[in-house]
Amino acid sequence: MKENEYKVSGYSFTNLQIYKEAKREAETIDYIKANTDLKDLNKVLKLYHKLVERKTLKTIIGYEFLKELQEKILKEGIISKDNLPCIQIEVEGKQYQIYSNTLEHDREQKNNTLTEEYRIRHRNSRIINAFLVIIIVVMFIMSFIRDRSISPNYENDIINKYSAWEEDLNAREKAIEGQEIVQP
Repeated sequence: MKENEYKVSGYSFTNLQIYKEAKREAETIDYIKANTDLKDLNKVLKLYHKLVERKTLKTIIGYEFLKELQEKILKEGIISKDNLPCIQIEVEGKQYQIYSNTLEHDREQKNNTLTEEYRIRHRNSRIINAFLVIIIVVMFIMSFIRDRSISPNYENDIINKYSAWEEDLNAREKAIEGQEIVQP
């Protein structure tokens, strides 16, 4: 089996999510076949209406089963083709690409992987940038809010201390000069 290839009921899926859905539908269909009398055409008609109305089956496996029920109902002539609801095929927001070779498919997957990686990196860088901006804003707020009276007090204390020293030195200098004048 190739890498990234999943098989259910004779179909091969490359998308894991679609494969899981198809596998679930195959199990549902097996359960329905085991527990429902498909020979009773009224039950078949009710089952068909419920499945189409609720859109229970969404993969090729389910569509195939609905087509079998539809053919059985039309073959027996219980209801006309105009009165029988059609099988609604929906693709959930995705357009499935048909590739001409596996190289294109591999390139597309690689591109999608790289795109996802860059998207994650971009998201992470935005988170980091937001965190850094918050830190910078907090630092600015702290610098404006902090008590500015602390540093002028230290400055005044130092100035007063040096002034006191200067006065003391001047007084000593005058005292020494006075002693020098008296002793000659």
